[in-house]
Amino acid sequence: MKLDIVLWPDPVLLGGTDPVTEVDDELRAIVGEMRRVLFEQRGVGLAAPQVGIAKRLMLVCESGNPGDETVVLNPEIAEVSGSEVGEEGCLSFPGIYGHVPRALTIRVRYQDLDLREHEMTLTGFVARIFQHELDHLNGDVFIDKMEPDSRAKVEDQIAELKARYTESTA
Repeated sequence: MKLDIVLWPDPVLLGGTDPVTEVDDELRAIVGEMRRVLFEQRGVGLAAPQVGIAKRLMLVCESGNPGDETVVLNPEIAEVSGSEVGEEGCLSFPGIYGHVPRALTIRVRYQDLDLREHEMTLTGFVARIFQHELDHLNGDVFIDKMEPDSRAKVEDQIAELKARYTESTA
């Protein structure tokens, strides 16, 4: 199995995801491929829909270094506080960046690859990564959360990406 980045507006990026109920060899292979893609693309986070898989699975790696990533199954945000605006990009939107408001601190719950429950508080950049990837699992994309001025600056790039997708599926 070889997975690749899915580009917006592919429907898998907008359709939401199903919970992970068991961890088997297939899921472990998906995680392995997601790790490969994440680090080949020099990302800091990757959600399963970004490689065409509609599962509640994501990788978070604040450092961007292989081995530092956290495998996150069935995540949820239990509490948020504060807010900040920061620049974001997305592997499914190559070359597009914009300012997105996010909670500064979040308390999260998720399961690991052994389906063990975890709860932790994240703040700053890693909280931003987690929120961005969780949005993917919910069928939301960062361009829809961009500040209006920031979004206006990339409208032409967004239209071009959509046109390329439309041509490739025609």
